[in-house]
Amino acid sequence: MSSYVKKMLLPDERLLYLATLHWVIFLPGLVLSVIAGLAGFFSYHIAGFIASDAMAPTLGKALAGASMFFSIIGFGLLIAAMVRQSATELAITNRRLIAKYGFVARNTFEIMVNRVTGANFDQTVMGRILGYGTIIVHGAGGDTSPFDLVANPHHFHHALMRVLEDTNKHHGSGGSPLFP
Repeated sequence: MSSYVKKMLLPDERLLYLATLHWVIFLPGLVLSVIAGLAGFFSYHIAGFIASDAMAPTLGKALAGASMFFSIIGFGLLIAAMVRQSATELAITNRRLIAKYGFVARNTFEIMVNRVTGANFDQTVMGRILGYGTIIVHGAGGDTSPFDLVANPHHFHHALMRVLEDTNKHHGSGGSPLFP
């Protein structure tokens, strides 16, 4: 269980579903690193193809330098994505929906499930193929909170709908809106 969610659980509160960000957050850094690495590896061949024999070594050095620069940026994006994934916690408990973002600076969103009026998820074509999407939670008072790039959003949505249904059953039958 994640550290923030574990620390924030209330007495008699149980974790029902823990979501993660999808691996697609690594794609920008990975694509940039691979393309820059390949461009650097083949920089002298590329320079020889597009420049005269006299200019090819100079252009090759310039391409290699630019490739190194973009490789470093790509590597930085990969590290940022790794930190983002490890610092994001999305959880559904029997009482609350909890979202925590950030490593040093922290942003949290917590809502009691009996204050959630509904939820839906949006997926692009690529999101559907790869298995990620955006969960949009609707709270009492008209507030909406999107959770972007969630892996398996249909599982998250299904778990949340199950909790909402159970909460409404208990609340509607005169029982407590919270689970025992």
